Amino acid sequence: MPLTQLSRRSWHAYFDRVSAALAGRGAQVEPAGLGLDADARGQWTGLAWLSYDDERDELALGLRGERRVIRHPRQVHVHQDDDWLHSIEVLDAEGERHFLVLRSPLQVLGARV
Repeated sequence: MPLTQLSRRSWHAYFDRVSAALAGRGAQVEPAGLGLDADARGQWTGLAWLSYDDERDELALGLRGERRVIRHPRQVHVHQDDDWLHSIEVLDAEGERHFLVLRSPLQVLGARV
């Protein structure tokens, strides 16, 4: 399935559902796709939660006990098969792409795109 663009008005609810699916178990993501460590290709780190704040226009991610923020996202694309999320791509205000690639698909009930 190709990447599907999410409408901005759905971001908050979508990421709330993803966070609910992560609760208690988390997921593994590749940190290099988020620009955290260019030498981290092939390594994985824990993802505990995601949230979008409409007022601040920020997408926040809980990674390895730290908070990573993508300010003023312009577009969000997801690779999802039915209820199974494989990856998320975020284009920020500066045109930089942030990739959140899951090691194993995450079942996100009620978040079909």
